[in-house]
Amino acid sequence: MAVGDVAATDHEGAAAELVIEDAVLVTMAADAGSSDPAGSMLVRDGRIAAVGPADAVRAAAAPGARVLRLDGATVVPGLVDAHCHVADVGYLAAGADCSQPSAPDVPAVQARLRAAAGRTSPGSWVTGSGYVEYKLREGRHPTRADLDQAVPDRPAVLYHTSLHACVLNTAALAEAGFADGQPDPPGGAFGRDSDGRLDGVVYERPMFALFERNLRADLARMDAAARARLVQMASQRLAAFGLTAACDADMRRDSLAAFAEADADGLLGVRIYGLVVHDQVDWLLASGLRGRRSGRLAAEAVKIWADGGMSSRTAAIHGSYPVPPYGSGILYFERDALTEMVRDFDARGFQVAIHAQGDRAIETVLDAYAATLGGAEGAAGGAGGAGNPLRHRIEHGGAMYPPLAARAAALGIVVVSQPGFLSTLGDGFAEAFGDRSDQLYSFGSWRRAGITVAGSSDAPVITADPRVGLRDAILRRTGAGRVLGPAERLTVRDALALYTTRAAFAARREDEIGSLEPGKRADFVVLDANPLDADPERIPGIGVLATVMSGRPVHDSAGIFSGG
Repeated sequence: MAVGDVAATDHEGAAAELVIEDAVLVTMAADAGSSDPAGSMLVRDGRIAAVGPADAVRAAAAPGARVLRLDGATVVPGLVDAHCHVADVGYLAAGADCSQPSAPDVPAVQARLRAAAGRTSPGSWVTGSGYVEYKLREGRHPTRADLDQAVPDRPAVLYHTSLHACVLNTAALAEAGFADGQPDPPGGAFGRDSDGRLDGVVYERPMFALFERNLRADLARMDAAARARLVQMASQRLAAFGLTAACDADMRRDSLAAFAEADADGLLGVRIYGLVVHDQVDWLLASGLRGRRSGRLAAEAVKIWADGGMSSRTAAIHGSYPVPPYGSGILYFERDALTEMVRDFDARGFQVAIHAQGDRAIETVLDAYAATLGGAEGAAGGAGGAGNPLRHRIEHGGAMYPPLAARAAALGIVVVSQPGFLSTLGDGFAEAFGDRSDQLYSFGSWRRAGITVAGSSDAPVITADPRVGLRDAILRRTGAGRVLGPAERLTVRDALALYTTRAAFAARREDEIGSLEPGKRADFVVLDANPLDADPERIPGIGVLATVMSGRPVHDSAGIFSGG
């Protein structure tokens, strides 16, 4: 089925009125203060009709409304991941998990790739993902020789957890058209051995092109049912973490087709706000698919990459990295070229979201935004304010040091970042950034500067579990126990806001989701403990009992809605 053949639908149909009682409701409403007195909520026609004391809520309900008592469980707004790669979560889940610590060394990675080869259909590449070279026992990237030993007779690719690098075996290098002796491609680089031969490691732009090609080819081999299963798998993983909405930060023609098919069949279990890759915008406009297709699927924003990744040490920085691959990172666009792109998309009414990690890239992005927004630094009126009506964003912003943060605040730029990077990748950041590592992902300083900061995971780079992000925004502790920037810690409530009100704002959906208030969609999560009262260290262990969209459960591990 072609994308254009998929009718726009909205599976938000009316259900019987539902009264939630005997719950701790954390509404995240602006006027709720530090605690919420409400203990009951009325859901009508998929939206919240009333919130407050039980007697008042029952009085507002129609006769015969279903009453669900939660025995003191906590209800929070449906959580929002403002930057992840939903299609990639489903796609990579079918390959080999080569992450650490489950695959602690190169032999373990090889074993997992061999096992994946046995279950990979003919015509498809053998795929693994999730490794971090500095977490492997050998402290290096696997090589083409390592992959050749595991998969000698067909193409194999192993994606770095950052998705800014990968490793190819000899067969994959040949099929991709990469050969010894060729120079580094524009916007990318090849790893090489001591003799100058390609060692199989590919960085940045050619890696992206390869990933897109393989994803497109594998999706094309699937029938509609298989594509729906891929989307369902991703949706179910997100819903199990309490997520009801996500910004897909790599929306392309094929992934939009898969989402649209699943949505038309009522199988999309999470709201998707697509950030369409910049080189596919003309196709999007010609297809007539721009905008909201339903209450669960929209494509209204544009994604641009300005530089590489921090964990792959390819983010564009001033100065040089003290660790491999050394250098100053990769900057994809010079200021004038980026400014022209941003101005064009802004003029066409697109929200623009730009990946920028290193300080050199962030500076370039802010220059482009300043030129586009009239240079109104100091007069923008706060994050996403009057000076930035489309809420243009910086994605990640890892090395957005204080002078850059002040510029972002003055321009009203929204920053979408990933607290969960700190525990999973923070030790590598500290190694790469040295004395400046305490200034990375400076959530506290950004907030004090007046920037709206939204939370996200960048999954499958790390887990999509927002509970990990909540803990890390509060504690800022790396895997080795180091605290990166103790002054940048957030309170528990501010951390929760990253994944509720502020993420909804970043997605331009704050009138619909992000808090539990009358008129908004009845998207909420039932937890077995209140994160506002929990030991931050234990937040990732809080149980997600149920995840609800428009008053209907999309995840119900405790059988709350089935009476189990």
